[in-house]
Amino acid sequence: MNAPAQQGHTLPELLIGIALGLGVVAAAIAAYGASKQTWASMAAADAVHANARVALRNLREQAYMAGAAYLKLTSSNDGQITIDVSTSEEVGEPALGGINGSTSVESITLGHWHAVDATDCQGNTGSTHSTVRNDYKLNTNKELSCKDLNLNNSTYQALAEGIEDFQLRYAEANPSRQTIQWKSANEITAMSQVLAIEVCVRVASIHPINQTKPNPRHKGCQGEVLAADGRARRVFRRIMALRNRESVMP
Repeated sequence: MNAPAQQGHTLPELLIGIALGLGVVAAAIAAYGASKQTWASMAAADAVHANARVALRNLREQAYMAGAAYLKLTSSNDGQITIDVSTSEEVGEPALGGINGSTSVESITLGHWHAVDATDCQGNTGSTHSTVRNDYKLNTNKELSCKDLNLNNSTYQALAEGIEDFQLRYAEANPSRQTIQWKSANEITAMSQVLAIEVCVRVASIHPINQTKPNPRHKGCQGEVLAADGRARRVFRRIMALRNRESVMP
């Protein structure tokens, strides 16, 4: 009995098979590239939001305590309680202070009694001073930094990275006119009349993300157009009420 003849693929069939295989590989590579780009964009956006949350949460916690009062027993130990209130805008001991200027010099100081909360903006509790005075400003590495001005040998430490701009406005009350006006630090008549602060930070990703383009409708803290350098950017604004401003407005 004769064996059946063996049949192979023709050259056109082989070429078609190779072309289809290359097409599948190319599609897989393109899908991987798109997936990798999407992941990088999401990771960059998440890091931007995380840095903004850290910076704004730290500022908010200190703003809520600025000028706060605390209760203490009298020295006679007769059960009577007195209330001490943080010094307010006195020279050297400000509950609130600010410097207006460019991104490199804009700063704010938020102070409260050490007895209210001994922890400063860096998490230190070692100060023996009666007040904690946390000063916030940008450093040259685009980081929001802070330190307790009353803590000996304290140095500015970074809280969040990628902070390109740090701007502040203050809501100053005018009791005689019954008005509140937003002003910069150098326009304030009396810091003791400030009821709230507005913080604006422009945060950028550390590394560029390919094909990332800013939305032309989005502007920076000072109305500037956002740079188109491939970095993910977001602008965050928060208004923080100073809870311990009693009798400022009648």
